[in-house]
Amino acid sequence: MLITRQADYAIRVVIFLASKGRDRLVPAKEIAENTAVPKSFLPGIISILSKRKIVITEKGKGGGVKLSKNPEDITIFDIIVAVDGTPQMNMCMYIPDACPFIDYCKMHRVWEEIQKYVHSKLLETKISDVMVEYKISS
Repeated sequence: MLITRQADYAIRVVIFLASKGRDRLVPAKEIAENTAVPKSFLPGIISILSKRKIVITEKGKGGGVKLSKNPEDITIFDIIVAVDGTPQMNMCMYIPDACPFIDYCKMHRVWEEIQKYVHSKLLETKISDVMVEYKISS
């Protein structure tokens, strides 16, 4: 399982928005400048998070992005699933015919245990648990 760069950026964006308060609309430029998310990635990430109802966007003068929920109601799992889909440890976990040895493979059981742990950890970790104030050092 590999968390994509896009998912990592999305997590940064949500953490940054959480640090600014739920009611404040934050301009995309400010998000990019403070999270080191490339400006070319940011519109796509914001669009995905908006479609999944993690953020709210408002266009025009005074517009920006804000969280749609409280930070304690958003999990890291929510963000990763929104961007990458459900994290899987190995193909045999989500493609039934991927491995001819699935019925007796001891490694399959190891992958299952690891996946259960990872999913559990991502589900229990709320944005409020990992909030920080991002500062780009010069």
